[in-house]
Amino acid sequence: MSPSLQSARAWPRGVLCALALWAGGVAAQTDAHPQVPSVLKQWHVTYDVAKDGRASYTYTVLNQVALPSALEDLKSFAFSFSTGIQKGQMLEAYTLKQDGRRIEAPSGNYQTQVNDGRNGGAPLLSDRTRISVVFPDLAVGDSVGLTYRIDDQEAMFPGQFSAVHPFSPYAVHEDSQITVRVAKGLDLRFEAHGLQEQPETTEGDTTVRQWRYRNPQPHPWDEADDGVWRTDETPVLLVSSFADYAAIARAYGERALPKAEPTARIRDLARTIVGMQTDPRERARLLYEWVSTQITYGGNCIGVGAVVPRDTDQVLDNKMGDCKDHATLLQALLAAAGVRAEQVLINAGERYDLPATPVVSSVNHVINYLPDFGLYLDATAKQVPFGYLPANAYAKPVIHVGARNALATIPAASADQTGQRVHTVLKLAVNGSASGSLRVDFLGTQAARMREYLRDLQGDAQRDFVRKVLASAGYKGKGILDRGDLSADKALSEKYSFGFSFEIDNYLQGGPEGAFVLAPVVGLPLSVVRFAMLEDMTTPRRQVRCYGYHSQETYDITLEPGVVFTRLPENLQTSNPLINYTGSYRRTSQGVQVEREIRDTTPEGLCTPDYMAQWNAQAQPIAQSLRAQIFYQRGMAPSRAKPARSHSAKTKARGTKKKK
Repeated sequence: MSPSLQSARAWPRGVLCALALWAGGVAAQTDAHPQVPSVLKQWHVTYDVAKDGRASYTYTVLNQVALPSALEDLKSFAFSFSTGIQKGQMLEAYTLKQDGRRIEAPSGNYQTQVNDGRNGGAPLLSDRTRISVVFPDLAVGDSVGLTYRIDDQEAMFPGQFSAVHPFSPYAVHEDSQITVRVAKGLDLRFEAHGLQEQPETTEGDTTVRQWRYRNPQPHPWDEADDGVWRTDETPVLLVSSFADYAAIARAYGERALPKAEPTARIRDLARTIVGMQTDPRERARLLYEWVSTQITYGGNCIGVGAVVPRDTDQVLDNKMGDCKDHATLLQALLAAAGVRAEQVLINAGERYDLPATPVVSSVNHVINYLPDFGLYLDATAKQVPFGYLPANAYAKPVIHVGARNALATIPAASADQTGQRVHTVLKLAVNGSASGSLRVDFLGTQAARMREYLRDLQGDAQRDFVRKVLASAGYKGKGILDRGDLSADKALSEKYSFGFSFEIDNYLQGGPEGAFVLAPVVGLPLSVVRFAMLEDMTTPRRQVRCYGYHSQETYDITLEPGVVFTRLPENLQTSNPLINYTGSYRRTSQGVQVEREIRDTTPEGLCTPDYMAQWNAQAQPIAQSLRAQIFYQRGMAPSRAKPARSHSAKTKARGTKKKK
């Protein structure tokens, strides 16, 4: 797949709260009869939910080791809980041998790790307690069994409860079951897909609901399965007492928004940061950049702190906070500077839909929105310039906290906001060596990332940078790096340039005659030539993350006497609805000038299967053109080595003769 349509970009969080479930992960297989590493013989969870939203969670698991590759993962198990508002205990843990023997885990195989402050003080980062156990005498064919329980002492959201349990269709489930026992007085909504629902029963004032899931034959992984899955495309149970997602926003905002009110300290800090700047957008930029660069990310779930931001004084004193702390502090600073801002709830992972049943985990991250400018900001996403977002945020549904219209969708980003321009000066010698220079200009998030990467190069790493990047491309050489403008006030600028000079001993590696694909001497995130690696791709069955960009490459190549380019790639110009490309190769008195430019208009967000099929069809001719090689001869007298005319030049000559 083209780099412009990959989900992650080249070159070298934040959740409200999450409960990790150990279920003996099963790798996707493609064989007709998959050999899975482990088999989930039993996975039962029971929720006992009180009317105030507190719950007790009891898990019973039996997991069989099918292949040696699963031994290390299944040899131990751990779970954690918030010490401040929960209690947890391991009720049993044992190894079940193939012959039926049950070996209990001895007391010495258990370990409890508690995060705590000093002298009774509350911990700053996390109050999580972790209980782990090692299973004795485990071998292939044996099973590990355990039962553990977590009891809420306080509801995360008073009077509210929500949970979601997905099941992987690529895993073997022989007997999986979810039971929800809810006390009278708490109205729960249920949404299930791909599960077998059991008849509802009652036990006094308790209603009992149950769902079962069996998957003895796991679904084989297929390349077309790549993409963004909707929640209802996999087996899942969603449970919630929230009437809608706006209710989640209100529950969060009741305790979060008061902390975003500017204090005297916040007002003084805002004045210091913005100085004499009067333009509201520029004031917002300065405040965003200060929070992004000065407040480090940290802080796991701490009791109700999992959904309630810390006081701004505590965040400023420690210069650290999680996503809620960043968003709350930034909102307070913006308010102090006269800029309207809102907090926004969004999914931190790969979920791009909000299921009909509103569960908190669907919106487990907090960012900001500036309504006067229509801008979303994520101050926890380090190295992201003002006005940009992390790649997986675009096209996602969000919930605005405290806004009249809570539900919204972040628009896809324009391809014009991402760009790269490369200029290479190259002088080729008869012995195959080369010398020259390279200059790169970045626009967008790559600018900030590359600036930070090069800023952090010190000592030997900085001195050896050129040698190492040349070596990674197969060249033996050296050079001098120019890191460009690394001043602190440009740390999050959307523009950045750097370059280096180089001397390469083995640029031409094919002997007296050979050929090569022309590319920058260093791998770059958005190089035009990366389209040459594009292969025919399988059209996905669902939407995929995608993005476009503008990339330009120019080469000024000087050929010393004895070196001749005998054949050049043909020029190509395309004008398509999705991708435009121009590639030209022109001989000069001293060598060759090359100009190549791609403008991929794909918005950054989600693309449909139909879009991907059309994109691939338009990209293939470009890929073929970029795979065309330059043929050369070296080491002979200049008079004997004559450049061949290109195909287009021959055609032009024949046409001229006919006219005569």
